[in-house]
Amino acid sequence: MSNKTIFKRIALVTITALGAGILTVAPVSATDNAAVGGDNAGTAAGILNVATKASVTGDAVVSVTIADQRSLGLLANSTTITTSSLTSTATMRSDGEIVFYYTGSTQDAASSFVVSGATITDSAVTATTGITNLNAAKTQLVAADITVPLVASFAVTPNAGVTSFTVEAYDAAATSIGTATQAGDAGLQLAAIQAGTTSKGTLKQRYVVTVATTSASGIYDASESYIAGADSTTAASGGTTNVDATDSLRIASQTAPYAYININLNDAYGVALGGKGALIISGTNGAGIAWKGNGTAATSASDFNLTQVDNSDAAGKITVTKPAARANKSFSTTVSISWNGVVVGTKNVTFLGEVAKVTVTPRRVGALNASNTDAFRVAYEDDAGNSLIGLGTTATTVVSSTTTSVVTGASIGTQGTSTDAAKGTLDCAAGASAYLGGGSAKLQMRHVNTASGTVVLSNVFDATCQGNAYSYTASWDKASYTPGSVATLTIAFKDRDGDIANGYDTVGASNLITVTGGPSTTAVTIPAAGDKPDGGTGLQGIKTFQFAVGTTEGDFVAVVSVPDVTSRNSSQANLSVPYTVKSATTVVTNADVLKSIVSLIASINKQIQALQKLILARR
Repeated sequence: MSNKTIFKRIALVTITALGAGILTVAPVSATDNAAVGGDNAGTAAGILNVATKASVTGDAVVSVTIADQRSLGLLANSTTITTSSLTSTATMRSDGEIVFYYTGSTQDAASSFVVSGATITDSAVTATTGITNLNAAKTQLVAADITVPLVASFAVTPNAGVTSFTVEAYDAAATSIGTATQAGDAGLQLAAIQAGTTSKGTLKQRYVVTVATTSASGIYDASESYIAGADSTTAASGGTTNVDATDSLRIASQTAPYAYININLNDAYGVALGGKGALIISGTNGAGIAWKGNGTAATSASDFNLTQVDNSDAAGKITVTKPAARANKSFSTTVSISWNGVVVGTKNVTFLGEVAKVTVTPRRVGALNASNTDAFRVAYEDDAGNSLIGLGTTATTVVSSTTTSVVTGASIGTQGTSTDAAKGTLDCAAGASAYLGGGSAKLQMRHVNTASGTVVLSNVFDATCQGNAYSYTASWDKASYTPGSVATLTIAFKDRDGDIANGYDTVGASNLITVTGGPSTTAVTIPAAGDKPDGGTGLQGIKTFQFAVGTTEGDFVAVVSVPDVTSRNSSQANLSVPYTVKSATTVVTNADVLKSIVSLIASINKQIQALQKLILARR
């Protein structure tokens, strides 16, 4: 198991001399390992630590002085260690030698260190009072201290050809002091443990150490690395996946046009590549590129260049910005991340411009004497045609000169989203009554860009305010239907002036719309109390219902009734709407076949008679 590099350092534990030149270590509560290359962590009872300091002489260093211990070829290691860590890990080179150190919990207690797939090559225990016993195979070291709890250090090298090995630490019970010397008793216990006649005791710690191959160590590995778009507060070491943060590479802000990309490049063993090659970052189209290995965002103009090169870090944050010449305009760039001359990842970044185009689409006829929400929709685009959303509702207003005494105003009531355009509200004056006195206008909207102050005008669009429904007509979408098809019934509503009725009048509030004698009793869309003349696209003033056509063929008449409208208008009657159900293919009956045979025989007889006359005439 590999680990992502975490930037943390643990303070060096103070080494004290106890007694006549005898060195030991005062246990501390901070027992976690440092990251590779960091100072060795302080030790505590029952904790098996790995020496994270790197050797500078080409040999591992074993010592009971923690600060002096050094591992050779350590590439990665677990950092969080507890008194019961049995899943700790480390990664090392196959030609390396890593050092472990341990503090026992009880005076005179034996501690055993067992390796599998590796060899214990060196060891050290507390000076003058510590004793050890290493088996012939060099796979088990037993040690004890007859004066104070044990402080032990030992080095391990992997066996040839192994891909991993284990290191385990055990604690046995304290040595029984009898008539022999204390050291003698301890020695007998260590020998008994080696012989297997005495238990090693309780398993306290276990490491699984992965042995890296030369071809994979220090070479970029995509599965152990990440390159991801991030927000400005995410540190480079905080992310662990290649999933871009939402909208992190699509920047809408004109006042802070920055995009951020977190990277963490590792080899196949999760070991950071920092300091092992050259990191090159570039952007197309003249994008500004800044790089910080500490994971913070860059905003100062002096931090940016067309290309960034770093030979010490492979984890950090890339900040991308657009050129000054594209201020308030759209801009796109492809950011390439290369390691040692090979592109390991790219990210496409889009900077949205400010509003350059406003398109209004009417949706419904407005009701008189009301502010009608969602009467029209507004779509915003930048100079490249990119859709813009989330714009302030107060930045778009109606051009006052385009309003009338009936269509008195328009505004944006709801901001647009990624799935829906902004919703416009239409203000309508009162009519002569609820059913008449409407009118229309050619409206235009005006948008002011906050960053630049520029003004953009929309298309001119039709806006209409009309009365409630006072009459209606109905029609099917076809005159004839095949059995099992779907029929659509359209009911068109008009106000008392004969204009299209508004789309806000509830025409089924008190009594539902009914369709009797329809194509079938199975309605695909069912009449409801909230039905309004708001169907279709644009200013149509209609409501549609669909029915699944039955299997019975013939000519039928559906009766359509809108009781709420007929109660307003005594001249409005229920409507009869005819339709036909007929199969698309003709079925041939037995009677049809017999009729055809009789006709054929008669035709043949006529031809025979004609032939006879012709023969007789020639004699």
